[in-house]
Amino acid sequence: MQILGPDGRPVTAARVKQVKDQRFNPLANWTPDVLTMQLTAFQRGDIAALACVMDWLEQHDDVISTVAPKAQAAVSRHGWDVLFDSTVTREQRGQAEDQRGVVERFFQTIQVGDAVEGEEHGGMRLLVQQVMDAYGKRYGAHHIIWRPGVDGIQAELQKVPTWMFEVKEGRMRFLPTQTAQTGVELETLGGRSAWMTARGRGVMLAGVVARMFKQIPLQDWLTYCDRHGMPAFLGKTSAANGSPEWQQMYQAVGSIGSEFGAVISNNDAVEVLNLATQGELPYEKLVDRMDRAQVMLWRGGDLSTISRSDGVGSNPQQDEADELDQDNAVWVEETLHHHLTRRVIAWAFGPEAPVLVQLKLRTKVRPKVTEEMLTVEKARAMGVRVSKNWFVRRFGIVEADEDEAALGETSAPVPVIPAADVNNERVDPAAALKLVRAGLRADLKPLGDAIYQALLTEDSASFRAGVKRLVRETKRVPEGNGMAEAMNRLATAALLDESL
Repeated sequence: MQILGPDGRPVTAARVKQVKDQRFNPLANWTPDVLTMQLTAFQRGDIAALACVMDWLEQHDDVISTVAPKAQAAVSRHGWDVLFDSTVTREQRGQAEDQRGVVERFFQTIQVGDAVEGEEHGGMRLLVQQVMDAYGKRYGAHHIIWRPGVDGIQAELQKVPTWMFEVKEGRMRFLPTQTAQTGVELETLGGRSAWMTARGRGVMLAGVVARMFKQIPLQDWLTYCDRHGMPAFLGKTSAANGSPEWQQMYQAVGSIGSEFGAVISNNDAVEVLNLATQGELPYEKLVDRMDRAQVMLWRGGDLSTISRSDGVGSNPQQDEADELDQDNAVWVEETLHHHLTRRVIAWAFGPEAPVLVQLKLRTKVRPKVTEEMLTVEKARAMGVRVSKNWFVRRFGIVEADEDEAALGETSAPVPVIPAADVNNERVDPAAALKLVRAGLRADLKPLGDAIYQALLTEDSASFRAGVKRLVRETKRVPEGNGMAEAMNRLATAALLDESL
């Protein structure tokens, strides 16, 4: 069964128009009984109704619409790196470098959008934020369109709304229509490789309950303000009902207050009747409690968004927020690694190739990192051999390749075999071979780059222009390098052949 649209996507333009035409406010007539049924249905796998409520609240609730983007941005705003896996051996380093280059190009060129909101476009940062949507709604899904080419494999990911799925059998299935109760397997929509699904904490399951406990006192509070926000006025007069004096008192009371007023026969007087409750109202405390609950669910503490009169506990709460952001970052990394990184490496290097790299999301650096760095320095001073691979992973450092300039260097290092070792014939063959390879790589890098750029062109004019650039680059090869000069002559003769 194939229900993909003509553009190869499950959400067609007709479906989008239908969604827009039938969109409604799910909070209208939203009562505790209705919420109870929605929560029960969600646990059975009928997630669409409650997912619509969650989506509406994330856009319209004054607190959730603030803390949800903060939680998503905390994971996406600091950038990312592709690092070697901790299991990479010295012999696998070259293969790991190749994999890192392919994976970096893939994530740099990734295109991200929304299946319903066609004007939403972005790259890696938007993708991380969209995956974090499952942190709130528990479930999330992207449809993937793979685009392999001569420059490598690229992909376009479209976020499909959570309320277009059901999980009655434990896995997400797509609802083909707005009224469908049973979904279709994702294998029928391009296969599992065309989908990236995620299951997060689902903090909005508690969030909708907190919203309901906030909504009830808010409604009562508004009713109280409507009824008791203005005082009532009571006019007392000894004049007969309907007499001119009575009418004058009636007009006087009416001109003083427009909400509540009355005229009775007694001594001529106007009194103010205060119908407001004496003491502190309970509504504000309950509303404030539920707002704090929303912030704690999303951020792990409430001081980041709602201020207090005292600042006690702010540092522990900030530490909790940092730990939560780091945990979310690892969860997003694992999701992208499973659905994207592994597939990209399998496409580029074969299904049997070991996965030697992984995506690493950067998180906010706190003063705690400085303390850890001091610990590392003290450990080294005490003679402890700190693992270099651990150090690079722990602090998110990208190590420079052997043939590129590192921090504090103006140029790439030039490998030199110490004269004493050569004269005394104490040169390690493996080390010497490594130095020769590094030297050749640095020496021939301009030539290789020029050849690569020339081969990328598709028309003859651009190709010959690339050949001319190649000739200029080959002239820069140092004299006396027999291998380089030989490659220079062969490449120039072949690429300048008039028969091309």
